[in-house]
Amino acid sequence: MVRKQGAWGVWWLSILTISIYYLVWYGRVNRELCAVLGTEVPSDGKAWSQIVPIFGIIGLARTAERLNLALAQAGATERVSPITACLLAPMWFASHPRYLQRRMNTLADALAARTAAGTPVAAPAA
Repeated sequence: MVRKQGAWGVWWLSILTISIYYLVWYGRVNRELCAVLGTEVPSDGKAWSQIVPIFGIIGLARTAERLNLALAQAGATERVSPITACLLAPMWFASHPRYLQRRMNTLADALAARTAAGTPVAAPAA
């Protein structure tokens, strides 16, 4: 359900494609997170939201929050800081895709471990 990918690969593909891959990646990550959480993808989780400056920052922070919820449901202890994801990481050589993808890989590992152990993922929070 959640695809693992190299964090540096996401970053380099985003640079080489002049951010076109970033938009594809952002949409995919939010679809995967919403599938884990059992919700529909909100408008701030769609790729086009990253084109609108203020809406893009809000969407990035909410994506980090969705990732935290999914990590908690999967039983992972690692968390994402929305402030780092939407403010600090973009200013540091656009490193927010690397930051989030590393946590997505942790989520994929946690979900795989739960599946292998036969433990269901917790029901979505109300």
